[in-house]
Amino acid sequence: MTEKLPSWSFPTPFILEHKVKAEEIDFLDHVNNKVYLGWMEHIAWQHSLSVGIDYAKQQEENKIMVVRQHELNYLRACVLGDELLIGTWLGERIGCCQRKRHYEIFRKSDGKKVFDGHTIWICMDMKTQRACKIPDAFIKAYQ
Repeated sequence: MTEKLPSWSFPTPFILEHKVKAEEIDFLDHVNNKVYLGWMEHIAWQHSLSVGIDYAKQQEENKIMVVRQHELNYLRACVLGDELLIGTWLGERIGCCQRKRHYEIFRKSDGKKVFDGHTIWICMDMKTQRACKIPDAFIKAYQ
């Protein structure tokens, strides 16, 4: 079977491959809704690590990005054994302290988009636990 290329909404997303596992399946024999949220969190962290933003860098800057809001859109069911391409990219800044991160998931076998969503992340000062400006180091790392 020939795989179809996905049509990403962003030209160069950060992509991870994933094969659906038995523990991700619910009683309806498809991926449980909460699993997608875990995939979003995982790929966001892997993307951050890939550009050098790890926990040590966050401590050095005394800043951390925390979730303000998630939007999850389930477009098609995924089942055991489906091979997926999970993609993410940073979107627009919202004021000085928030940034949107987008996600899309495609099934490799047919190139169909099965999921999309976004998260609004807010920068927080680790000591005061208050919202603050996103540091330049966090912005430049992704450029």
